[in-house]
Amino acid sequence: MNSESSNLKSIQSENLSDLMNYSVIGQLISEPKVMRMLRWFDKEGDNFVGETTITNVSLERLQKLFGISADNPMYDCYLVESSEQINYLQKILNVELDLNSYEYFVECDQI
Repeated sequence: MNSESSNLKSIQSENLSDLMNYSVIGQLISEPKVMRMLRWFDKEGDNFVGETTITNVSLERLQKLFGISADNPMYDCYLVESSEQINYLQKILNVELDLNSYEYFVECDQI
């Protein structure tokens, strides 16, 4: 075997090793399973008041509702403040949001 052939086998072996490492890492690092929540807190004192689970709403719909890019998985807390957000959440959750007393946030819990 000449040195050029040996170098080629070495490069192929390194590439295969990198690919195998990527595959293993790709399997280990996956999107966590999450539950979206609407939580509300007292405006005075910031005490936790309540929460309800947001179901049957896609991540894509929430991203559009909050003006979040499609590559952002929305793991942070998002203040509910626009009339579109308020109306949509009231409708799908069948709750009335009291914005005079509470601040509302769409949040995410890992399950």
